[in-house]
Amino acid sequence: MSYFSDDEYSEDLRRNSAFQALNAIREAVSLAKRTHQPITYEQTLDLIHDLNADVYEEISDLLARKNESDWVKFFKEKAAALSIDGEEITPSEVIEKELKELEEIVAKDKSKRFLNKRILNYKAALEYFQPRKVSEHKILNRDFYLAERPDFKVSETLYKDDEYVDYKLQDDRILRLRLLHPDKPEHIIGADLIYEQFNLATNQARFLVLQYKTWNMSSLNLSSGNIASQFEKLDNNICKSGFCSNSKGKRTSKGYRFPYCSAFLRPTSYIVSGDSKLVSTGIHVPICEVLKIKETNKSLNKKNSKGKAISYKIFDELYVENMLGSRWLTFKELEEFYDSKEILSYTNRIRVHAQEVKID
Repeated sequence: MSYFSDDEYSEDLRRNSAFQALNAIREAVSLAKRTHQPITYEQTLDLIHDLNADVYEEISDLLARKNESDWVKFFKEKAAALSIDGEEITPSEVIEKELKELEEIVAKDKSKRFLNKRILNYKAALEYFQPRKVSEHKILNRDFYLAERPDFKVSETLYKDDEYVDYKLQDDRILRLRLLHPDKPEHIIGADLIYEQFNLATNQARFLVLQYKTWNMSSLNLSSGNIASQFEKLDNNICKSGFCSNSKGKRTSKGYRFPYCSAFLRPTSYIVSGDSKLVSTGIHVPICEVLKIKETNKSLNKKNSKGKAISYKIFDELYVENMLGSRWLTFKELEEFYDSKEILSYTNRIRVHAQEVKID
């Protein structure tokens, strides 16, 4: 059992954490595919199924659950009442048994209007308990070339017990995705998504870190829970480590670009219930700007972040074009950064690690 099915945490909290995980995968794949529009949530759920079928079932149940009809509630209660002496009877089994009986009766006389209506209700209830259909038309195809390359060892020692999936992209690129569970160690920087680009021809890498937070009514309390400490971790470990500067220690370069900003806050919409429409606020606020706002405001909102945030419409393109994100580092520099920050630290947050690798 993972965090998403752990009843010790409220369903509301787990649902919004699941939505953050969904958005992290969605953003990583959209970056990798170089699309002008983000991939759909349905396509993102397909990828989560590819990464971990169990986590997919839990997230899907939290985010894509239909409203429970009276018949669904009835069969849930009946199945629970019939499950005695350690023998579990599922609602689907109860429905199928009663549905078969009704269909046999109606087959002899199809004029029974109320029986036909009951059959439709039973079929609708049965559909509720069926698993989601995972698309056979995958948005990405698996690739095994990268897994066979002995020269790609960057950060592999961090994940000795974690699984990954490699996907083939255009332009001789591979995307390696990991979905790390909330009950496992996480990097001390407190990020929800780390997106790395690797160039095997030059042995260089660059990275981007996103912290996902749920805001309600487009406002985020900057003092609630441990939110302040998480932003300070990012600030200390990324912003103050020199990764917002070029190799000469300057925040700007000779060419035109934004500062080498590598850590961003990514607010996501509050999801009220399992059948809520999935819509996410599309802004990215640099962590350094979040901390400046915190000095004079209790909350972050669209008004006080205006002029300091980057919209989702241009964020991905800016990163792809090397207009934001860290400077290019050698593999050795990146490894030394991970080592210096004592990578492993326990938290209860999910994390996604995406590594885009250019082969030639």
